[in-house]
Amino acid sequence: MIRKLSILCLSILFCGSMAWAADSAGNRKDQMVRLGIKTGIHPFYFVTAPFVLEFPGEDWTFGLVYGSGDFTTTQTSTTYTGASSSSVTVTETWEFKTSEITGRYYIGNSFNIPFGVAMYNIHLDDWKYTDGTTWDLDYKITQLNLGIGNEWTYDWGGYLGIDWFQAGSKLSDKVSVKQTSGSVSSTSQTSAEKESTDISAFAGVLIFTFGFGF
Repeated sequence: MIRKLSILCLSILFCGSMAWAADSAGNRKDQMVRLGIKTGIHPFYFVTAPFVLEFPGEDWTFGLVYGSGDFTTTQTSTTYTGASSSSVTVTETWEFKTSEITGRYYIGNSFNIPFGVAMYNIHLDDWKYTDGTTWDLDYKITQLNLGIGNEWTYDWGGYLGIDWFQAGSKLSDKVSVKQTSGSVSSTSQTSAEKESTDISAFAGVLIFTFGFGF
C-alpha cells in the first residue's frame, strides 16, 4: 500500500513539472543512465511495479525491467446438507514476475514507439483440485511488446513516460504442473499443460514509467 501511494505522489509531482521538459531530446542526450519504476493498467506492471534500468539517448533508449509481487484472491464456497449449510473460504496467493528487454525510438522531442521482449511468469503453490489432489502451478509466457507513448525528460534529471497503449504478440508459453499430494493420472497432467494455448498475450494502457537520470 505504501509503495502504491508513493508511486501516485511521484506521478503527480512529475506531471506538474512539464515546463522543465521543454528540451526532452537534449536532456536525454546528456544522461548516461537512469533508474525508474513502471506501473499502470497492465496485469504485470500493476502487481509487480518493476524497477527499470535504462541507457537513454537522443533518438534511442534501451533498458532492462525486472520486478515481482503477489496477488491474493479469496473464494468462498457453500455446501448444503439438508437444512444446514457450511462455508469454506480459500485464499490463494499468486506470485507474478516481470522481466523485459526494452527499447524506445523517439519521433520528435517526446513522442516515441516503445518496444521489447517480455518474459512473464505466474506461480501458485498448493493449488487444490476438486478430487483432493494439490499442485504447484507455473505459467511462463514470452511475448513481443509494441506501443505508442510520450516521454518527458526534465532539466533537473527526472523523467516521466506514458505509454498510451501497449499491445503484445505471444512468441511462446508453457504451463508446468507439479503434483504435491494425492494421486492423479498422467492424462490429467498433460491436459493441464496444454491449457496455455488459450491464453492471449498481455496488453495494457496508461503505463507510467518515471525516475531519475544521471
